[in-house]
Amino acid sequence: MSSNRGGQEQNVFWETSMESMIEDYRYVDAINIAHSGQTKVTLFRYGTGSVSHKRRLEESWRIEEVDFNIWGLSKDCFLAPADLKKEHE
Repeated sequence: MSSNRGGQEQNVFWETSMESMIEDYRYVDAINIAHSGQTKVTLFRYGTGSVSHKRRLEESWRIEEVDFNIWGLSKDCFLAPADLKKEHE
């Protein structure tokens, strides 16, 4: 990204990196499924006339329920079991 302030061209660059870790594999109906994971993202902004900024974001997730052939879902859809119960109440 570049801008022209006061007749001088200023360039700003963004560097991104992402690292994911998937773990806690368990077999459900003979299919090995990861039940938790974590993703870390780093955004770094730098360039001429730019104040350098570095940001780090982290996301962790965990699957509590796994089931197959849930009533009402096509093969192209996924809905968490807790959400399915709410629709029928």
